[in-house]
Amino acid sequence: MRWVTYLSPSGGGERVGVLDDGDVLGSPDPGSLADLLAAGGEALAAAGGRASAAPIEIIVEPEARMCAPVRPTALVPALIDGEVWEIHPELVRGADDAVLPAARSALVGLAAVSGGDGPASAYTPACLWLDAGGAAVQLTLGPVLTTADEVPGAPLPLSAWVDDREVGRGIADPAHEWLVSGPSGTGGVRVLLPVATPSLDENDELFVDAGVLGTFEVRVGSQV
Repeated sequence: MRWVTYLSPSGGGERVGVLDDGDVLGSPDPGSLADLLAAGGEALAAAGGRASAAPIEIIVEPEARMCAPVRPTALVPALIDGEVWEIHPELVRGADDAVLPAARSALVGLAAVSGGDGPASAYTPACLWLDAGGAAVQLTLGPVLTTADEVPGAPLPLSAWVDDREVGRGIADPAHEWLVSGPSGTGGVRVLLPVATPSLDENDELFVDAGVLGTFEVRVGSQV
């Protein structure tokens, strides 16, 4: 299944939803996506069925304001060119959140989220933003979290674009040892970032294509 966490226009808070045929179906169940994942595949599928059968609200996907699908509570390990970085959870944002003006380049890849079915129970696009000195300033996750049963067992193509110019391309294997070796059942997040962009300017619009995991577009320095 394909899940999102979004800002509910009716309540103003974050709510979990199922993505179905271009619509976000608000889940009637309380709790976060990390909680649902920790309960295991059967419980997650049952929650998805309830959301599809009796959504608490229905929003057309482009009109939904997406948050990070999960909110890590511990350092997020990221594998970058053979080196492990640890990203502070306070740097995690959603695809519809503003990208800080200090961002000057990006590392693109995917994140595995652990749950009751193992350390890679679901996947989502990931983009780590770096400042001019190469320090991490923000980690974008989402917008969509796809359960592992819907992710093909083959490397996924990744690309990044500014306007009509491709600025990065690569592949990321969901079965990569790094992604499947983390703890399970805790909602932990591990990130693999194989694609690096060149320097970006404030107001550049970066479009990220993560294949079956989806796409998103953000403007560097945007405050909306």
